[in-house]
Amino acid sequence: MISGVTSKGASTLVLERPEVEDLPPRILELRKKIHSEEYLDNAIQRIAHVISTKLIEYPEELKLQD
Repeated sequence: MISGVTSKGASTLVLERPEVEDLPPRILELRKKIHSEEYLDNAIQRIAHVISTKLIEYPEELKLQD
């Protein structure tokens, strides 16, 4: 949650972390996964594959626009 505090014309944003028990199970599962080097490597490879495929399918998007 983000809350704002104003004091003499200045604003300060305060980020509050939700309690772990308030988070959905999927978020908790993903938090654990991002600490796995293997998971991150696989995720980066999947992203690179999708981007490469799109660039091959739509090469006109590689052209610089004037």
